[in-house]
Amino acid sequence: MESPIALLVMSHGDFAKAAIDSAELIVGKQSNYATMGVVMTDELDSLKQEMREKVQQLDRKKGLLILTDIVGGTPTNLASEFLMEEETLLVSGINLPVLLEILMNRANSLDTLKSLVKTAYKQGLSIRTKRDLEGEVDDDDLL
Repeated sequence: MESPIALLVMSHGDFAKAAIDSAELIVGKQSNYATMGVVMTDELDSLKQEMREKVQQLDRKKGLLILTDIVGGTPTNLASEFLMEEETLLVSGINLPVLLEILMNRANSLDTLKSLVKTAYKQGLSIRTKRDLEGEVDDDDLL
């Protein structure tokens, strides 16, 4: 059986590992992925080395998808070095609905996942107040 798209989930602290653990409760055990947490005491060079080692251990024949927590944060900045390689997609601002969509569709191409991620971000966001429940606001006003 062919491996799914390689996945590296990077975050500040333990968020990346916790996100994968939570997602696996819903969609089942995953393969061909790695997680990496960044803390304030980490040296930049050692972080780069750890990231490279994690990526080298993945089967990247179908491509590499890197998920990070914050646009412009250290994990995103570190992961940006892989954008120079073919078949790499970097998505920042990860949340559980997006992660679930990715995990359920890793057999697809990176281009397909890119489109699915955009849709999942839109569908995974809901902002509501008491007024919304009372029908004073249209659903179109929620975003």
